[in-house]
Amino acid sequence: MITYTALGVTVFSVLILFLYSRDRNPWKLLVAYSSITVKVLVLLLFLGLLFEIRYLSEIILIFLFLNAGGTIIAAYFLGVRNSK
Repeated sequence: MITYTALGVTVFSVLILFLYSRDRNPWKLLVAYSSITVKVLVLLLFLGLLFEIRYLSEIILIFLFLNAGGTIIAAYFLGVRNSK
């Protein structure tokens, strides 16, 4: 059951990303990418804790922090590009 839920969320997230990427607005694409990545990583974190997989939760938390930092850096450079 959890496998089907994870697969459904992943397919739904990819469809949303494709819908947002058609608009060619970099801000919408950044928000969609960041949102989908956070949702998938939180789902993986939940599954890792549920099945008690060693060290998976620590690796996923590192990816969450890297995603947040990358989103902030990308937003900064998009803001600099738009202000010129």
